[in-house]
Amino acid sequence: MRALAIRLRAPSRPVPFYSTGLGFTVTDGAALPSLNLRRVFVLSTARTCSASEAMVNGLRGIGVEVVLIGATTCGKPFGFYPQDNCGETFYTIQFQGVNDVGFGDYADGFLPINSSATNGVRLPGCAVGDDFAVELGNPGEALLAAALTYRANGSCPTPSAVAPLQSRENAGEVLAIDAILPPEDPLMEQNRDMRMPGGLGVLPR
Repeated sequence: MRALAIRLRAPSRPVPFYSTGLGFTVTDGAALPSLNLRRVFVLSTARTCSASEAMVNGLRGIGVEVVLIGATTCGKPFGFYPQDNCGETFYTIQFQGVNDVGFGDYADGFLPINSSATNGVRLPGCAVGDDFAVELGNPGEALLAAALTYRANGSCPTPSAVAPLQSRENAGEVLAIDAILPPEDPLMEQNRDMRMPGGLGVLPR
């Protein structure tokens, strides 16, 4: 029987919203563009996870209003440091991320305030089903249409304005959608090869 020893770490240094480059794709010290937004719209589905949720939480922590359009996010405020052991790399949950005001309790996800779900952190916005019938960026796509409506008048669109896919298809608005259906298997089931840089380890299969 093998044992895995994991070293406990002190809390990481806070990661700020950088205003200058760090020498990667932007010259070190060069000013980064700033939008100075007071409100940001996030289009979400049940697969909106991890870094996307950290962005939502981080913006809320510095006073930016986040309007959520779509579905409850997956709920992943946790993270890990890869630990190599005997040729294998283990990914055990080791920390919980928090924003600038110390909030990180969104393990049930973020959800629009009018969602029928019972758990999660409610944000301003509208519960809207994902739309695979219209291309992303098209103002008629359900989530984007709801965001535009909310921005214009502060309210969610009527249910008929974001009709379920089946009824829109029956009405002749949808011609072919087979090519843009979501994948059936979770991402981790499709890509189990989690090699570390330099081939230092691989997630056990």
